[in-house]
Parts: sequence; structure tokens; C-alpha cells
Amino acid sequence: MKTLTDDAVLHIASFFDTVDMLNFAQTCRRFGRRQQADLSLVEQGARQLIDSAPTYEKNWLPHKKGRTIWIEVYHELLKLRAPPSFDLILGSGINHVNKNKYHVYVSLREQYEEQQLQQAKLLIRRKRSHYILPSSVVSCVGIGNHIMSHGKHFVKFTMTRVEKISFGIIRPFDEYWVDENGDSCKNGFSPFESWSDMIDATSSRRKYWGASNVHCCLYKAYPGSCQWTDWETTQTIDDWYGMEHALDGDVGLLLDLDVGTLSVYKNRRRLGIIKDGLSGEYCWLMSIQGASNSTAVQIKRGYIPDL
Repeated sequence: MKTLTDDAVLHIASFFDTVDMLNFAQTCRRFGRRQQADLSLVEQGARQLIDSAPTYEKNWLPHKKGRTIWIEVYHELLKLRAPPSFDLILGSGINHVNKNKYHVYVSLREQYEEQQLQQAKLLIRRKRSHYILPSSVVSCVGIGNHIMSHGKHFVKFTMTRVEKISFGIIRPFDEYWVDENGDSCKNGFSPFESWSDMIDATSSRRKYWGASNVHCCLYKAYPGSCQWTDWETTQTIDDWYGMEHALDGDVGLLLDLDVGTLSVYKNRRRLGIIKDGLSGEYCWLMSIQGASNSTAVQIKRGYIPDL
């Protein structure tokens, strides 16, 4: 170990993810013990990787008070670098395509089969010969894997033609709520219907919301309006300057948390700012409510088009 210079250790650490860094730090006191500037060699490696990141990536990172734990900050950067995906899907008729979480397929077939199963259960439970379920329409959401709180974030949604689809942002959900309530959402799910459930689903991260009361905001692909809510007293559908519909093709969203705005792009053409006054943590959101035809939707990271 004496022949392994600090520079060599830092170079080795640059190839690790955060789990490997922590394991590497535990293999030898020299690697994990605080040294220069009260940092261990592994923490110095994590800091160097952050310092070498592009400015727009560094602007993604939260500004935390107190001592900076650089491995933790690097872990946040790696999560935001990961390709966007619909890690969480809730509601009826929605599934990942071939286990690819960036790609979902929404179909009335899955909705119909789920309704038939629920109908059979109700007939057995209530000993009825006939039971009428709600009309066969899709009600579902796909929620993104990135938790965004700072900087600029651009994403592109690609879809086949579908009615009643929306794209936007929502507060991050608590894992425990999803574990306890995920099955109850299979008959349909909308972030605008049960405000008390939404508050419960996101409450543990409320301290990271900032001053904004915009907790869910959607661009409705038709007719192009903005729907948003604070989950307490307000739910509105607003027209906005530059408003256009987008029934197929690409819809791009730019979340700029440096200034607190959400902008919409249609096939890489900027339409305008759909909402301002945003702050705190958000995830990407795709929502289909009441559609009667099938569709496929992909989410991909995009580069911010030239203005």
C-alpha cells in the first residue's frame, strides 16, 4: 500500500459508483480516514468527480447546509444522470414494455381483463348474478425516477396518437405509501381526484417543497391547456400564451428550477411557459384519464433546444 500514491488512489476511485466507493473506503484506514481538508481520500475522489462535471449537471445538485458529504452528493448526481424512466406506474391498463421502464403501453385490453377479474370477485363476495362496473376507460399515471430540485431539466415524451393524455410534474411519492396502497390503485388513479390521498402519499418530503403551492401541474395534450392543483383549495385549468394541442409526436418539457418555470415544446418547437412560481422537489409525470384508445409512450432525456 505504501507504493500506491494518493493520486493513484483517487484515479482508481474515479471508476467507482458510490457503493463501490464506500466499500473501497472500508478496505483500508488510509482510504477512509479523513485527511486533507477533513476529507478522506475517497471523499476527495467524489469531490473531484463533481468538480469535473459540466456546469449544468452541478446546477442540478441541492444546496445543503452544514458539512458536505461528497459521496452522498455524488450519489445524487449519478441518480440524476440515469436515463429518465417511469419507475412508478399506477392505475388501470398500464404496463412497462418488455420490462423497459422508459416505455409504457396503455391498453384497454389490460383494463378490460382487470375489470373482469374485479367483477368476478364482487359476484362471489356479494352472491349476485350480475354486477355493472364503470365504463371501460383508462385511468393511469407514470411517475419518473428523477427527483429534481435545482437547475434545468429537459425531457421528451414520444407517443402514438391518443386522447386525454397529459404531461407534467408532481411531488415525489413516499415509498411506504406506494407499498401500502399500490394494489388499491389498479382500478384507476388520478393525481387530481383525492387530495387527501395525495397529501398522504407525499407528506414525508413536504419539507423539501419550498414556498410553491403548485404540487401537480400538467400540460393537457388536447386542447393544450394547463391543469394544476395545490391539493388543498385550488384546482384550475388555464389557457396560456402560446397554447397549442399535441395529439401525437414529441412533447418536450423544460423544468427550470433556477427561475421556477415549466415550458412546453412541440416537436422541438418552443410553445411557451405553461406555469411559473415553482420550487422544491418534482418528478416527471405522464397521465391518461378517460381515454378509450390504446397508446405507447416513451420518456427520454433531451437537450434543451435553442431558443
